[in-house]
Amino acid sequence: MKLGPALVMTPDLEAALAFYRDLLGLALRERFESQLVFDLSGRALHVFACARPAPEAEHGADAASVISFEVEAIEDAMAALAARGVEFLHAQPAWNADAGLAYAAFRAPGGVVHELVERRALRGLTA
Repeated sequence: MKLGPALVMTPDLEAALAFYRDLLGLALRERFESQLVFDLSGRALHVFACARPAPEAEHGADAASVISFEVEAIEDAMAALAARGVEFLHAQPAWNADAGLAYAAFRAPGGVVHELVERRALRGLTA
């Protein structure tokens, strides 16, 4: 088994288009009536239309799936995205020592949560 394409469902495709293309800078591959397909480092990110936003959840406490976007310098990426209107759930990057990652969560249209991640050395190993 291998990982398939990433999928996101949101009730507002126009807001999703503005968010993923204009704010995050992903290239739009294809556009259909109920789906957008973005390039995600050579893989596909499918954004489908749905009827309702994601239910309210406390990120990190409630079960969820999260798409992470790896960056070289998380503080710089956070500042650039915040300047374009992205609202982060973390004021500063958090550190997960077990995974060797710094991370910062943010909400996309429809209430879906994503994270920026930066790989950092993990006890002499790299992820």
